[in-house]
Amino acid sequence: MSERVIEPPAVAPASSGEAGEAARVAARAFHMMGPDAEHGWSSQDAIAWEGLLDVSRRLRRGAEHVLADRCDMSISMLGITGRLSRAPALTLRQTALAESMGLSLSRVSRVIDILEQREVLERHSCPADARATNITLTSLGADLTTRAQHELFTYVQSAFFDRLEPGEVATLAAVFTRLLDLPPAPPEDGCGAGAGSSPARLNGHQRVRRGRE
Repeated sequence: MSERVIEPPAVAPASSGEAGEAARVAARAFHMMGPDAEHGWSSQDAIAWEGLLDVSRRLRRGAEHVLADRCDMSISMLGITGRLSRAPALTLRQTALAESMGLSLSRVSRVIDILEQREVLERHSCPADARATNITLTSLGADLTTRAQHELFTYVQSAFFDRLEPGEVATLAAVFTRLLDLPPAPPEDGCGAGAGSSPARLNGHQRVRRGRE
């Protein structure tokens, strides 16, 4: 079996003594994963992985800025109101909102507190279960959600889709569909985590769970 030829990290032509942005981002793979990535990955591997992470971060920050600047909302807020806008009677249980967003109930509750103060939504006791709380989108909240959704769509269209070549959307969709449909790979023990150590802690720091929102 022939061995895979590993290309050295690509470096874009220097401009004013600085490497190109793609090369800078790709180099992060070798900073973060060291010799394993340096000897096992090609330059395309490095930019495919680090580029995915970096572009995702940039788009997320851009979306947050657009919503905050134009609608005084966050991604989490729109995640809540957007789900309510599509629910029967504009109402969902608070626990259902938290579960669908992949966030803790306490975090969702804090965001709902802010939106309730702004009269974007209302809390009600669930008539079918006295222990549950229903969240209902108000008319003010519905109008705000529609405006925020339009602003976000316009940003995503301009910052992402308008910059892709024909056929690239289908390629990205096929790749992400395949990866998302696979079961998550179990993490391997490492970084000195010994037997009996808590999987929820690493070097004394609580791991942070990020929601899908």
